[in-house]
Amino acid sequence: MARLFISFYLFIVLSLVGLAAILDELLLEPEARSDPWMLASAHLIRPHLNDQQALTERLRQSGLKAQWLKKGSIAWPASLQRELEAGEPVALFDQSEGQQLFLRGQDGRLLQVSVRDYSPGINLWLYSSLFFASLAVLLSLWIWPMWRDLSKLRNAANSLRDDGTLPQLQIGPTSTLYGIAQSFNQLSTQIKQLIHSQRELTGAVAHELRTPLSRLKFALAVQPQPGSEPWQGMGRDVGELERLVQEMLDYTSMETIAPEMDYSQLPLAELIADLSEKMRANCPEGIHIEHQVPEMELLADGHFVQRALQNIVQNALRYAKTRVEVSTRIESSNLDIMIDDDGPGVAEADRQKIFEPFFRPDHSRDRKRGGAGLGLAIVRRIQQWHGGSCWVETSPLGGARFVLRYPMQ
Repeated sequence: MARLFISFYLFIVLSLVGLAAILDELLLEPEARSDPWMLASAHLIRPHLNDQQALTERLRQSGLKAQWLKKGSIAWPASLQRELEAGEPVALFDQSEGQQLFLRGQDGRLLQVSVRDYSPGINLWLYSSLFFASLAVLLSLWIWPMWRDLSKLRNAANSLRDDGTLPQLQIGPTSTLYGIAQSFNQLSTQIKQLIHSQRELTGAVAHELRTPLSRLKFALAVQPQPGSEPWQGMGRDVGELERLVQEMLDYTSMETIAPEMDYSQLPLAELIADLSEKMRANCPEGIHIEHQVPEMELLADGHFVQRALQNIVQNALRYAKTRVEVSTRIESSNLDIMIDDDGPGVAEADRQKIFEPFFRPDHSRDRKRGGAGLGLAIVRRIQQWHGGSCWVETSPLGGARFVLRYPMQ
């Protein structure tokens, strides 16, 4: 928008200045150009310069303003001074007095004759007509490309495809609407990504809910007795459905609207110690949670930092054999929180995909471990809200190391 405003402003200013200069040169007489009647009058006046009083009276009776000026009362340029000393008349133009004629008398004084109602030889109607007509032509030349590009923008906005996306708008970088076109194309890309994400979410929800619903359907078909193993399995399936629905609702809310972050100085060692103690209550038998975190503070939202850590630790507990370890490090003004396990790890080919929603590797970390595959997607979203990042690499313990990076400033 700034580019559009600046270009329009410069165009108007340059057009007004240019048109005024051109029309003045073509239509207006130069100020120094002498009126032929004034020069003819100078030749008639010159023989009567000796009788100054009578000459002045006759000029005034003729409707001319005449007066004698003292020698040296006007500072003349050298060229005009030489003309006056040679007895030549000098004609000038004054905005208030009109055309003026100067003649030098024998005593050195100057006779100044002014035509009071003189006006330049210009038809103001012609001047105004040409000025505004030329300005209209220039404005049309400037507006035409903009109108053409606006028509493209309107047609693109009205060309909604069957899949809900908008076509890409092709406008050159020299156009004043190039920035608007780029924003439109970015909006089109975001709409396409959103629709694609919603379709994936719909398909994944149907896929994830189908399995426990099928188990419930078969269990109901056999009409299990209360308290029997099939009956208990139905309870587990209902709990799994509840967890899946809640996890999907959490992810959908995070994808739709970014919350208002409540930043504060978090005592990181205390936060991780409390989380570890909480996770030990549901820790699988034979797996230990350890943490090595020095006393330090992190400027972040405590609720979401704890949520991200909890998701990562839960993920590590699913696959660890005997040990999960939480530690920290500082690198390049960034604070890294590292969660290591001694499980099977994550294949290098899956490390970029593991934070995508509903993604599960085909081996080891599969649906048998539980979950809908949204926990790590939620972690990535939380890190983005904090201006940080997350990734997975090989752990010194032999399994996977998940790294949550937060900017220190």
